[in-house]
Amino acid sequence: MRFARLTSRLALAALGLLAACARPALERPAAPAALRVATTGDYAPFSSTDAAGQRRGLDVEVAARLATDIGQRLAWVAVTWPTLDAATARDAYDVAMSGITMRADRAIVGRFTRPYATTGAVAIVRAGDAARLAPPSALDRPGMRLAVNAGGHLERLTRLRFPRATILPQAANALVPAALRSGAADAAISDTAEARGWLAPGLVALAPFSVDYKAYLLPVEQAALATRVDAWLMAREADGWLNAARVRWLGDGASRDAAAAARQAVAGLVRLRLDLMPAVAAAKRAADLPIEDREQEARVLDRVRARVPSAPARAVAVYAVLIETAKTVQRTAPAVAAPPSLDALRAALGRIDETLCRELERLPPATIAEWRMALAPALGDGVAVRQLSDALADTPRL
Repeated sequence: MRFARLTSRLALAALGLLAACARPALERPAAPAALRVATTGDYAPFSSTDAAGQRRGLDVEVAARLATDIGQRLAWVAVTWPTLDAATARDAYDVAMSGITMRADRAIVGRFTRPYATTGAVAIVRAGDAARLAPPSALDRPGMRLAVNAGGHLERLTRLRFPRATILPQAANALVPAALRSGAADAAISDTAEARGWLAPGLVALAPFSVDYKAYLLPVEQAALATRVDAWLMAREADGWLNAARVRWLGDGASRDAAAAARQAVAGLVRLRLDLMPAVAAAKRAADLPIEDREQEARVLDRVRARVPSAPARAVAVYAVLIETAKTVQRTAPAVAAPPSLDALRAALGRIDETLCRELERLPPATIAEWRMALAPALGDGVAVRQLSDALADTPRL
């Protein structure tokens, strides 16, 4: 009998030991969820990949810090410029971080964060050709050969700005300057960030012919993550970390403090919103609808008023200018072939408004002059800039 009791006690002790050994494994925290970051890996200084597969660049550094700060592991997703829209539409990634230009067509298939950098498209030419090719119009003539990376923003812009030139799309970004050096092209189209790494003795970059805003792109369904990323970007601007990284990768000319970054974010989002207006006009014409829709305008203003509780009057004043400017653009917009549906366009505008309202809710003080300086590169120096500056500024007119 004593032997049976001893055996029973030993068996219970063994079970307890096994349970104690198993408990740490059972209670071990799950691996953090992956943050799927899409990158082309071919666009220095934002994102590039060397022969050994090592990634480097501003957006690589930002992605690593973002994933750490929000408690997720970083998982890279390879995309190409021609396939970026399709990858966005099918939710193939969580956020794309690869020096992506804010563009109206991309806003229809996804959603943008606040912009974090600006660039300008440039033509790189041989030093001996610089004088005769300096005006942008000199590049737009028959026989002029322009090399550009295939499938991205710069190819699209080059075709729009220089329709009479011969466009030479290159399958890889590194082939663009190579075409110029070999004599196969008369100019290599780049931008102010990338050109810093392409310039060499005997080559010069002509003056920029565009102003482009860089932001992170997310699928439509990633509204919560977009809000989280925007808050993180604002925090990294406020503590100076993002500006230090921006200067390290883009140069001293890219430096700006958190207040200037906020103004440029508003400028980029306003420009993106207005860039959708030619398509909106075409969709209205296709549906036989008038340009002016007072009921829709009232809905937009009500939505804005609710989203900017800290300064509803200022937000409504800003959007009143945006609505009138949008109608002016629509009335004068050229025809757009096969525009998206009006519902799709209004959904895209709604996503832009979500981001813009976050900016309006947290705007630091600024003068009319500071607002004009921020808005003019995006919109020109016209009536809209003056009216928006008046609506946004915290100081009386000087």
